[in-house]
Amino acid sequence: MARKHIVIVGTNFGGYTAALELKELVGDNHDITVIANTHKFLFFPSLIWYPFGLRDEKDITFDVRHQYSKHSIKFIEDEVDLFDPPNNGVITRHNGIVSYDYLIIATGPKVDYDYIPGLREHSYSIVGLNPAQRTREAWQRFLADPGPVVIASAQGAACFGAAYEFLFNVRYQLAKNSLDKTCSLTYSTAEPFLAHFGINGFGNAQQMCEWFFKHYHIQAHLNASIKEVRADGVELENGEFLPSKFTMIMPRFLGIDAVRNTPQLANDKGFIVTDKGYRHHIFPNIFAAGVAVHIAPPGETPVPCGVPKTGYPTEQMAKTAVKNIIADIKGLPQVEQAFEDINAYCIMDTGNMGMMIVGDHMVSPREHEYIIPGPEAHWAKIAFEKYFLFSRKHGKV
Repeated sequence: MARKHIVIVGTNFGGYTAALELKELVGDNHDITVIANTHKFLFFPSLIWYPFGLRDEKDITFDVRHQYSKHSIKFIEDEVDLFDPPNNGVITRHNGIVSYDYLIIATGPKVDYDYIPGLREHSYSIVGLNPAQRTREAWQRFLADPGPVVIASAQGAACFGAAYEFLFNVRYQLAKNSLDKTCSLTYSTAEPFLAHFGINGFGNAQQMCEWFFKHYHIQAHLNASIKEVRADGVELENGEFLPSKFTMIMPRFLGIDAVRNTPQLANDKGFIVTDKGYRHHIFPNIFAAGVAVHIAPPGETPVPCGVPKTGYPTEQMAKTAVKNIIADIKGLPQVEQAFEDINAYCIMDTGNMGMMIVGDHMVSPREHEYIIPGPEAHWAKIAFEKYFLFSRKHGKV
């Protein structure tokens, strides 16, 4: 069997999982290289706590280089400027062209802060460590000079779960600081109903969210499209204006520039079209996992909603892609696991409470779907964070 070189671009949920899974399956028979613009794994789910000083960088990151070295995986810390699929090459900024026999693209997204006027200048974000740090600084300024708060999932956004978690954590922090009676809290969302999540809802999550909003006096604006973000609030396309002293908005994602700028690699938004085994629809030796993959919404909505692909679904896509590379090398049948058939596992935190969400499919119809609310969900999320980071830091996937 000829020796193959498998290149992975990205080193978070998708890339790190793919690299270690591949090494476990191929041993020393093939070569693995990971290319990423950082050597740090970031546990994105914990960024909901970062702005409130409940986590620091050291708590939610670890250096991937130790495990890569331990497993004889080559690691290149560099920017990818372009891909060259016809010639099986990855064009890096400082290390030239890296050739491959198989390629897995697990880069995550480019966050689009420029498609809504004022979004970059007048709102805050938790998509990444640097944006979360900026949000932390803004929260401290808000506590010194409080007022109305707006949390939003803008048109085209996909990370609705993180938006809800941040919203409910803001509610909890307002109460802790005795501001819940004086500072209004508003949620603006592209979703057609609460807890739509970009997947047409889940179990009785809509009813639970509606109760929560009513109980804590959170105002909801559904089917909302943002026209402009200003220093003093958010203007919606329907003419409504939501005053705000602190505005956090989940924006839409795009594919990274290197993917979008490579002909035939992605669609017009920069997401990679694959089959159910996460193989590229044109280039058969290219696979993709996570946010980089194009997943069509399960249904039309009045305002565009993206589909959440982070965390567990990303890891499952990466593992399926790995299985299919191994199958291709060995001449075995391909494995399929459509996105909608991936199990739904999520723990949503609300400050001191939460919801554990378990289902047998990401998208309905589901045979089994359970939501378990209560304080145990909050502690379960903390426990999972510790377990996940410990296990991944020590090379267990």
